[in-house]
Amino acid sequence: MYVKNKMTVNPIVVTSTDVISKASDLMTEKNLHRIPVVDNGKLVGLVTKGLISSNVGGTTSLSIFELNYLLNKTPVRDIMIKAKKLVTIHQDELLEEAALLMLKHDIGCLPVINDMGELVGILTQNDLFAAFLDLLGWESGSRIVVKVKDGIGVIGDISKIYVKNNANMTHIGVYRTDLENCEVVIRTELADTKQLEKDLNENGFLVTSIYNKNNSDSE
Repeated sequence: MYVKNKMTVNPIVVTSTDVISKASDLMTEKNLHRIPVVDNGKLVGLVTKGLISSNVGGTTSLSIFELNYLLNKTPVRDIMIKAKKLVTIHQDELLEEAALLMLKHDIGCLPVINDMGELVGILTQNDLFAAFLDLLGWESGSRIVVKVKDGIGVIGDISKIYVKNNANMTHIGVYRTDLENCEVVIRTELADTKQLEKDLNENGFLVTSIYNKNNSDSE
């Protein structure tokens, strides 16, 4: 899965000469926490609610009229994080690389650029959360967790049992619990999983949990 598949394309932007009040109003109107700053298609910076608050809102000695004057007269370039200090990512990078960058730098978003350095999107933590849910197929079906010993052919053996039960494996995730054991999380569209659970256990694959989202939503 690549960054370009999950990023927000055509993000709302401001220019470096736009005043702070414009950026602030856009964030409020669109429920955003940050806005890229773009001049002639090139990413030149990033402005956030925190920056506006610390640079203008934090000036408590000013009256409301003076604060409004600052907001309406000060350009974004005076407070933005400049491009050379921004952590960015190329649109063709893997989503895993984006997640690692966010964790490493403790940041909530990544401006996405192309080969020409042009801003083509923005990737946020919410985009990563959505990708995670999509990866595990959280929207529907049954979620079955099977504890197995790590080894070659394990997934193949499990899949044969699913085929026997006419159960399609729509999503698979593997989590290592220790050096020898793993938990395999499998999504299937099969609603009645009783026989599937029985066959898995009888073949040495311990089913530790079963969750059917459709049944849960109807309760």
